[in-house]
Amino acid sequence: MFGLRIRGLKKRIKRQRRPIWSLGMWAGAVLAATLAGAYISYQYVNEWSVFPPGKGEDQPVWSDNLPVSYEDASTSRGQTMTALSKWDGEVEVVLHRVYLCGEESRLLGKHTTRETMELLKAHREWSASFDRSGRVVMEEAVDDLSPACRKTATIALDEDGNLSLYDGPPRKENVIRTFFQLDVGSLESSLSKERLKELAKGIRVTDRDEYNSVLSTFSDFAVEKTKDVMKSSG
Repeated sequence: MFGLRIRGLKKRIKRQRRPIWSLGMWAGAVLAATLAGAYISYQYVNEWSVFPPGKGEDQPVWSDNLPVSYEDASTSRGQTMTALSKWDGEVEVVLHRVYLCGEESRLLGKHTTRETMELLKAHREWSASFDRSGRVVMEEAVDDLSPACRKTATIALDEDGNLSLYDGPPRKENVIRTFFQLDVGSLESSLSKERLKELAKGIRVTDRDEYNSVLSTFSDFAVEKTKDVMKSSG
C-alpha cells in the first residue's frame, strides 16, 4: 500500500510540472519581448531627438548620423552649417580653390540647403562662409600649383634679397608671395655665376615637385630669422 501511494504521488507531481514549466516559458518570453520593446523605444526616441528628420522626410538629415552640433561653432564653417540647417530653400554655391601658387573659383550653381550641407559633410577639410551676396563659398586648399600658375610660375631673388614667387617674370608687380630672406654673401661664395644669374632671372617651376625642390635648395642659404618665420607659418 505504501509503495502504491508513493508511485501515485510521483505521477501527480509529473502531471503538475508540465503546466508550471509552460507557464515559466511563457512568462520568460513576455519579459524578453517587453525588455526588447523598451530598448527599441529608447533607442528610437533618443536617436530621433538628437537627429531630427528633415521636413517631410522619414530619415535623419545626416547620412553618417553626425548632428550639426558636431561642427565647431566658433569657425565660419560651423556657423555656415548651423545657418543652413535652419533654412529650407536653395542657395548658390561657389568652390574656391587656393593653390600653392594661384587661385581659381568655380560656380557650382544652386543647390538645396540639404545638398549643400551634404557636400560640406563629404569634404570636412573645406572651409565655408557666406559672401556679401548670400552665396556659400566653399574653400579648398590644394597642395599644388594651379593650372594657370604652372604656365607662368617663377621663383627668383628680389631686390631686397628675398626668395619670392612670381606670376611671370620676376618683377615687383608680379610677386605672389615671399618665402624668406637669403644670405647673399653665402650665395655668392657657394654658387656658380651661372646659377646666380639663373636665380636673378627667375627659375621656372611647373609643378609641386619643382616648387619644393627649389625651396629646399635655397633654404640652406636662408637667414635663420626669416627661415624660422617660414616654418612657423607653413
